[in-house]
Amino acid sequence: MRALPLDDPGPADLRSPAHFLLRTGWQQRATLAAGMTFGITWMLCQAVFPAVVGRALDAVVLGTGELLRWCGVVLALSLVQAAAAVMRHRCAVANRLTARFRVCQQLGRRTSAAGTALTREVPVGEVLAGTSSDAPRLGDAYDVTQRATGSVLAIALVAVLVLRTSVPLGLLVLLGTPAVVLVLVCAVRPLQERQREQRRLSGELTSLGADTVAGLRVLRGIGGEEVFTRRYRDRSQEVRRAGVRVARWESALEGLQVLAPGLLVAALVWGGARATLRGEITPGQLVALYGYAAFLTIPLRTLVETADKYSRAFVAARRVVTLLRVQPLVREPARPAAPPSGAPQVADPATGLRAAPGRLTAVVADPPEDAASLARRLARVDDTDPGPGALLAGVPLRELPLAEVRRRVLLAEDDAQLFSGTLREQVDPTGEHPDADVLAALWVAAAEDVLDLVAGGLDGDVSERGRSLSGGQRQRLALARAVLRDPDVLVLVEPTSAVDAHTEARIARRLHAERAGRTTVVTTASPLVLATADEVHWLRGGRLLAAGRHEDLLRVDGYRDFVTRGGGAPPPRLPPAPRRAGCGRAGA
Repeated sequence: MRALPLDDPGPADLRSPAHFLLRTGWQQRATLAAGMTFGITWMLCQAVFPAVVGRALDAVVLGTGELLRWCGVVLALSLVQAAAAVMRHRCAVANRLTARFRVCQQLGRRTSAAGTALTREVPVGEVLAGTSSDAPRLGDAYDVTQRATGSVLAIALVAVLVLRTSVPLGLLVLLGTPAVVLVLVCAVRPLQERQREQRRLSGELTSLGADTVAGLRVLRGIGGEEVFTRRYRDRSQEVRRAGVRVARWESALEGLQVLAPGLLVAALVWGGARATLRGEITPGQLVALYGYAAFLTIPLRTLVETADKYSRAFVAARRVVTLLRVQPLVREPARPAAPPSGAPQVADPATGLRAAPGRLTAVVADPPEDAASLARRLARVDDTDPGPGALLAGVPLRELPLAEVRRRVLLAEDDAQLFSGTLREQVDPTGEHPDADVLAALWVAAAEDVLDLVAGGLDGDVSERGRSLSGGQRQRLALARAVLRDPDVLVLVEPTSAVDAHTEARIARRLHAERAGRTTVVTTASPLVLATADEVHWLRGGRLLAAGRHEDLLRVDGYRDFVTRGGGAPPPRLPPAPRRAGCGRAGA
């Protein structure tokens, strides 16, 4: 069995769900072929067992003296069957787990590569269900394949053996078995439709739950908990009713799996008994016929199980293919350009903005959404934008290798996420920086209080999404994380929107000192941050109207009204803070 997870899950065939299933099977063809071989051996040993027992019985009844030989054959068959069963099961587990891990890894890579494009096209619940339910169902399909192959050949072998015993009874097996399978497979189709509906409703419920948890603080603030609780309860009942419909059909199918093969077995035994009474077959052959009839229930149930698991796998494959087809918003250029050197200037031809290298440039936009869109263009997070892309030292970002863009340009949006882990891991996810630099970044972001709040300091635990922290504390941790990365170009979107004025003033001073000599673009309307910027760009309607120092732009009516919200004297220029000892790279 190969080591899991896989070093490389390999490419997926996304032409259709069927192609995806076939490609996944081909990628593990060695263990799949071994499992099918052992499955065929295991099932055929069971198929011929009644014939051997019948011959042994005839040896006793007819006194041929071959009893010991046939007993030896029974023992040999038992040993071979036991060995084949063990190996088949090992291969089945290997195939099931390999397929599960392969699909989960493919989904993980696609989720990482597609980013926000995935949640734009697919609900969050569908993404979660891809690994939690779809991958196991796909694995089950490759598990049952080994037994299914052996079942088909075992039924064919039993038909041949029965034909050699009695032509009418052999025809009964040949015609009755496909009829039973056809009836059961037809019963699986409605089940597949009900399973698909339940799968859709379950995914929607998961998405609703994720959205509710994400906005729980807001819901509590506006008193909307009861509304969402009622909505979740209603959706949950829909999922329950869909599950009951699936369960009813599954129970009916379970009964049909017993009834249909049972009728075939009864007919075969009844015909064999009558043939024995007429002297057409021996008592040993009658026992063999009963053994065949009893054995046939195993491959028949296996084939029905196969149809059920294949139908579930097909539904799951359709969902997985939908997820894997989502293309990332950013792709590698066909012919990458040579990266520029030195402190780069960033420019946005769509608005006319030019951020000078090595300086802190603030952007004020009316409406504010234009500033967020500008920041995303400067960081090249969406190549689907039909407009011209941003430039880095005169080179279009879309022509640079994506790894180079990510190394040199960092975007820190106002909704940056925190994950569960230590405080150190929140600020330094890669663990590449010494504690002194981590502490310095926290100081720049004025997050010393977070260090004091979390029990254990840098080694203290922070809950998922930082729910144990306030909104301002989470925002400052995200800012510290961005500062620690120390990129050539740092783009910040409203980095101080959730903090008080005193904290905002400290962050503005420290950030300006820390980023001296490197290009920084900050989208904000805060007078405290604007007062420390080297240059401010005023955008309205997606175009640059004016650029200069904050004090000078306050003479522009539209800018002054937007920033001060109707008036007020310009804030005083903040003096530089004294250098703080023991803070690593960060200046005051």
